Amino acid sequence: MVYGNFRRTCALLVKSVVAPALVLDWVFLFVWVGGAAALAQAEPPASALPTAVAVKSCLNSRSSAECLDNLFSTALKSHSTLEILALLQRYEAEDPELRRDCHPVVHAVGRETYRVKGNIHDSFSACDQTCHSGCYHGSVERFLRGDDIYSQIDKHPSATELKQKAALACDPNIPVRLRFQCLHGLGHALLFFSRYQLVPSLEACDGLPEDWSRSSCYGGVFMENVSNATPETRDLSPTDYHYPCNKLADKYRGECYLMQTSRMTEMGLAIDKILQECIHAGKFRYQCMLSVGRDLSNDVRIGNARSAAQKCERVTDESRLACVRGVVYALIDNTWDARYALPFCATFNAKVDQTACVRISAEYLTGTFEKSPSEVAKECSLHLREPSLCAGLALR
Repeated sequence: MVYGNFRRTCALLVKSVVAPALVLDWVFLFVWVGGAAALAQAEPPASALPTAVAVKSCLNSRSSAECLDNLFSTALKSHSTLEILALLQRYEAEDPELRRDCHPVVHAVGRETYRVKGNIHDSFSACDQTCHSGCYHGSVERFLRGDDIYSQIDKHPSATELKQKAALACDPNIPVRLRFQCLHGLGHALLFFSRYQLVPSLEACDGLPEDWSRSSCYGGVFMENVSNATPETRDLSPTDYHYPCNKLADKYRGECYLMQTSRMTEMGLAIDKILQECIHAGKFRYQCMLSVGRDLSNDVRIGNARSAAQKCERVTDESRLACVRGVVYALIDNTWDARYALPFCATFNAKVDQTACVRISAEYLTGTFEKSPSEVAKECSLHLREPSLCAGLALR
């Protein structure tokens, strides 16, 4: 699964492309530089850190969140958050399964980092954007959930308490990208504390001051509902491909459809059937197609870029652009650079699709990630055989 600034930028874009409403999210990358001697000093003792096998074992367990938290609680006694995230990046690079499923893993790192730091500000300072910024999200989860979240699962705060705490969770003065991570993590935690009741969780998000904050929070709620490892707690239908989106007020449906194709895939639908179901989403079909693209980004990250492009090529016009945009945003959100997105663009058959994909990538890098034209040109020279097109777009 893939998550991040994607939602925020897509929503802003949907306001102009589809209809006034909605905002979204998704984001991530860690670069550590040092000489051989520094590396030797910084390399944590292997015995104190979880192995890839241990992490995957937790992911496959029924109590996966608690299992992961215990792993990283031990690791953080002798290692920094960044050391652990760097290790997970290595596992991600080496193991396609962990590359696909790393987000809930780094959520756990964030939860345990908050336990150590004791506040969101210091936790965010300790985290980075590894695997869709899950560390930031997990820190906010712990802020709301507290230290004893597993044994105290039935002692949830009231709706009034949730709204009050939600309003204080995210500092409005921090950079937008980090504030989004806070708000998105808040949505995850609100659904947990409302006992996985969607409407009360979304209503708690409604207490935030403006549309962008509310939409960022909604996105976390819907992601938690789809991705929570305990199936019986989720508000989902075994037969209705559009539930819960089709039961909610319109102001929530756009963000809901940005996660809904992950649920359709879980229900066993193949890509052609999912594309048909997005048409049935009516005025939210654009968000549904963005969700398709986001899901396809997983194919790109495990080395099947052309396969993802072929699936976007099965639809036309606005739907194809939405699919491409969904892939690109998710890929850039994952690493905060174009290492996956631009090579993906090059796999399209038609030049017009390659050009559109490159343009989307360049605009996302310069807009959401505030990269300068020279930085984008460098990305293009690194990741495209014909970088001049990308660099020229970035300079406009």
